[in-house]
Amino acid sequence: MRELHTFADEQVAHRFISILQSRQMPAHAEQEGASWIVWIENDDHRDKARELLTEFQANPDAEQFAEAEKTAKRILAEKLEAEKTRQKLRKDLRDRWRGVWWKCHPVATIMVAISVFVVAVSTELSPVKFTQRIIPVTCNLETSVIRNSLFIQETIKMVDEEGNDAAGFLNKSPTEVLKTWQIWRYVTPIFIHFNALHILFNMSWLRTLGNAIEFVRGTRRFLGLVLFIAVVSNVAQLIWSGPAFGGMSGVDFGLIGYVWMKGKTQPQHGLALPQEQVVMSMLWMLLCIGGAFGPIANAAHVGGFLAGMVIGARTAIWKKIARS
Repeated sequence: MRELHTFADEQVAHRFISILQSRQMPAHAEQEGASWIVWIENDDHRDKARELLTEFQANPDAEQFAEAEKTAKRILAEKLEAEKTRQKLRKDLRDRWRGVWWKCHPVATIMVAISVFVVAVSTELSPVKFTQRIIPVTCNLETSVIRNSLFIQETIKMVDEEGNDAAGFLNKSPTEVLKTWQIWRYVTPIFIHFNALHILFNMSWLRTLGNAIEFVRGTRRFLGLVLFIAVVSNVAQLIWSGPAFGGMSGVDFGLIGYVWMKGKTQPQHGLALPQEQVVMSMLWMLLCIGGAFGPIANAAHVGGFLAGMVIGARTAIWKKIARS
């Protein structure tokens, strides 16, 4: 560090420092009595700084110095903004690593809570009904306003064979929702679960994969991913079998496909699935398609799985297209 010049005016000293900094020559000023000493921080810049000082003293109002001041102010503003961003990132990382759910995986946790809430308010408890004799039936309250507002199409009031109120549907057109502007219905069937095993299985996968993806990729990306998979899987099931379906499994299979492809194409993101887990998931899907577990939303499973794979591999796909 070398002393460059002594200025009598503080404002002039700082103005010249701005000019130096705009030319990528770090400098600072120190007060000594009524004067201000400008120090050049890198000895390699000393000769250039002296030349610039001579030009500045000859014509301090030259246009090049006015532009240099603007450049220095912009550089300073960028540095301050970058520092604010770094501070915010450090704070966010500290909060996330503390493990609090509203910082680590708020969307995944809220999705689990909504699913449990829907089951709680849409299940007929007196008497408790069972499927396959041991598994409690859920979301079987036909008059539940909450449950019926979540199906992909608006329900109509009907009467079943025993004379009880029941919910039914008019048709299976995928554009019916657009006509009523109830576009949330393209997503909300994911929160309806029809028995205890159904919700336990789906929530287990959602917590395992959803928490990991949201933590690694961020809340906004995870929310966008879930919405995309939900729409694709729900519309696929609507076209295949009609509107009487529900469950998070389409999204779960989508998350499986997403993590699988991320691990294959971008392992640096820290998301991957063991090969045997992928094989077991695909085997489970095939068993469901084969009818081993009764009526299943197979189109939602397949559609969600493919949608997740496409999103997980999209960066690699675009790169391959760009090279061709």
